[in-house]
Amino acid sequence: MIIKRRDLLATGGSLLAGAFLGVFAPARSAKAHEYDVGKLKVEHPWLRVPADGEKNATFYAFIHNSGDTPDKLVGVKVEKFEKAVIHGDPKHLELETPVVLPPKSKTTLAPGGVYVALLGAKKHLEIGWGLEMTLVFEKAGEVVIDAAIDAPDAQHAHDAEAMERWEKAHNKDTSGPKDAGHDHHGHEHHHDMDKSDKSH
Repeated sequence: MIIKRRDLLATGGSLLAGAFLGVFAPARSAKAHEYDVGKLKVEHPWLRVPADGEKNATFYAFIHNSGDTPDKLVGVKVEKFEKAVIHGDPKHLELETPVVLPPKSKTTLAPGGVYVALLGAKKHLEIGWGLEMTLVFEKAGEVVIDAAIDAPDAQHAHDAEAMERWEKAHNKDTSGPKDAGHDHHGHEHHHDMDKSDKSH
C-alpha cells in the first residue's frame, strides 16, 4: 500500500494523519514515525526511491531494543517489491544476514551501514509519499510501518536538499514551500544518519 503522506499532512496535520493512517495499520504506535512491537521501537523508517531506470530501493530506520535480551530483524514484507534482502552485518554488508539488536541499545540502519535492499519495484514510487511495510522480528514478532519515500541520494529521512535536487532534475514545481509533505518530527535523530554513501 502506498499512502500519500503529502496530502494527509497538508490537509489534516500530523494528528489527523496519524488517526487516518491508523485505519490502514492499527498496530502502529500513536506517535508519528514511531512503531512499537514488544520491547522494540522502530523510529523514522524511510527508503531511498529507485533512481531513474532502476527498480531497487534501500530501507533504513532506527530500532531501539529496551528489553533485556537481544532480538533480530529477520524479514521484511513489502507488496510493492519482488523481494527484500537484509544486509545486517556491518563488517560484511555484501552478505544476506539479519540485523542483530542487542539489549538496551539503539541500532541504526543508514547509508554506509546496515540496510535492507528492496529489489524489483513493481510500480512507480512517488517521492513524498509513504510506503506500507511489515518488519518481522525473531522474538518480538511483526509490526506494520509507514516508511517515508525519499530521493535516491537522500542521506537521512526528509532530506530537503536531496528532495530539491530531485525536483529540479525532474522539472517539478519548486515554487511552493520546501519540504512540502515532509514533517520535521525527530530531526534531532537525523544527525546519526549523515554518513557518507557507499552506494547501497
